[in-house]
Amino acid sequence: MLFDIKSKLLLGNINKETLDSLSEYVFLIKKWNKTRNLVSRKSTEQDIKNHVIDCMALNNLISQNRILDVGSGAGLPGIVVALLNPTKKVTLLDSNKKKISFLNHIKARFNLKNVTVEHNRLEDFDLSKEKLIVCRAFARPKVFIKQIKNKLPKKFTILMMISKDQETSIEGFKTEYISSSAETIIEKNRGFLRITA
Repeated sequence: MLFDIKSKLLLGNINKETLDSLSEYVFLIKKWNKTRNLVSRKSTEQDIKNHVIDCMALNNLISQNRILDVGSGAGLPGIVVALLNPTKKVTLLDSNKKKISFLNHIKARFNLKNVTVEHNRLEDFDLSKEKLIVCRAFARPKVFIKQIKNKLPKKFTILMMISKDQETSIEGFKTEYISSSAETIIEKNRGFLRITA
């Protein structure tokens, strides 16, 4: 089972159908990871569950209807956000063909009409219309911002999934560290860095 009672209390109400989809998603990451290297090869099923729970906590901060997941990999957090919010449009961006094939499989398996899979490099992707960018384990905050700062629209929000020990101050940008409700469940120092202009 994906969630215990403590997890359900902290992450909010989730219907059974979505819970079943998230559980199957965990299974599929584990299965495909053997050949696609979606997450660390050493990842156990519990590690993958913890990744999903971490992404579910991020979902509580998302109010926008259009989301870009940069360096989506296994679809963390984009697939989780899309499963929890069928009306939100989620774009999954990754440059790795093996990971793209997995993302396309997941999109088809769960009939995610709200998901677009983009096989592209961040440097070549047009960010001018993106209002919310999310990413997990893509790059350290300062490195990430340096890569994209000249491509960002005037108004935007970036939500980066980080651990507490990462540098959160970025010159020229407003930053706010937000503790994650997943910390109590997965017993790791997890949080989010909100970056705005």
